Amino acid sequence: MLAKANRLTRAQDFRQAMREGCHAHCHNMVFHQYLGNGSEPARIGFVVAKRFVKHATGRNLVKRRLRHLVRDRITEFPAGSLNVFYAKAGIAEVDYPQLENQIQILLRKMAHKQHGDRDFVSPSRSC
Repeated sequence: MLAKANRLTRAQDFRQAMREGCHAHCHNMVFHQYLGNGSEPARIGFVVAKRFVKHATGRNLVKRRLRHLVRDRITEFPAGSLNVFYAKAGIAEVDYPQLENQIQILLRKMAHKQHGDRDFVSPSRSC
């Protein structure tokens, strides 16, 4: 479980991260990150839509796996940032090592965006 200070819970924070933040794609996930002020700890949320994983037990399993993988990497997120991992189709069939690899790829892509590597920047966003 993530520490309470690191949990993204308010709907407006999810919206802000997903609409105003940068994003990076992977096979089964989209990672959204909005850089806020650096005085607060990084907050992280997870979205697993019912249309991709039908049963609640499957959605909860995916979220538990993601939380566990992210908890070990909490220091890699910028202070004050709002972060959302949005699961895409097929996420329920992905095994744990593949999920870990995808999170690593997404964090690396986002780090490149934040440091000005224009190969990863979406043309519609200025990150």
